[in-house]
Amino acid sequence: MTPSNISVSSPAGLVSILIPCCGMLEFTRLCVPSVLRCSRDPVELIFIDIGSLDGTAEYLAGLRDGLSNRIRAEVCRAAIDDDIAAACKDALKRARGEYVCLLNNDTVVTPGWLEALIALAQVSPANGMVGPMSNYAAAPQLVETVPYRIGPRKNARPGDPLVDVSAVQLFANEFRGANRGKWIQVERLGGFCLLIRRAVLDRIEPQLAEWTNLSLFDTDILSAKAREAGFTLCCCRDLFIHHFGTRTFAHGAPPAPT
Repeated sequence: MTPSNISVSSPAGLVSILIPCCGMLEFTRLCVPSVLRCSRDPVELIFIDIGSLDGTAEYLAGLRDGLSNRIRAEVCRAAIDDDIAAACKDALKRARGEYVCLLNNDTVVTPGWLEALIALAQVSPANGMVGPMSNYAAAPQLVETVPYRIGPRKNARPGDPLVDVSAVQLFANEFRGANRGKWIQVERLGGFCLLIRRAVLDRIEPQLAEWTNLSLFDTDILSAKAREAGFTLCCCRDLFIHHFGTRTFAHGAPPAPT
């Protein structure tokens, strides 16, 4: 990927949101509406479908076609795990934004999320990657206690929501008010929601072939490479998003926050 990915036809401030989907359609059905509802324009969606067999491919194709008059949406497919790196490269080639946001499909974003991430990135050109706080993340991004229910209710019926989205958004608004303007520099950021400056990708993308099969979604390597390239990593302490955890890469991920 080179800076030429941003063409004269790309709107200023465009964010390319890359969403990996390893099946888990029920989570994608929560994530995508929250992105469409809570994201400021302009954005584009690039889905990475990793070997789904549960209707995800059909759902994403329908989204792509249904959103065609509103926003640009693309789908890249990796048939098996070994194809993830190639699919990530394909997604990056298609991404035209000034920023690229990695967003797991087991998240629910909240109002103002992109504005908060971009505002922190713009504090300094050195701020290369920015992430939020969440209920399921490694420290220092972890919010240990949230007031809403996570997971299905007792006697839940098929089709019942996995989480009360309105309760998530209410808590996020209260969290923003209580922590407004707070942020810290960190050594590592989780990949469940991560905003990356185009300059960072231009610097480290040629090395992607040497990474693990998870490519950009190996956030230990991604964080280290960004820091080696001279960029600062920052955590937006007044932004909360919900993360179910270990769902996007559930078939291969350890049961620990990322």
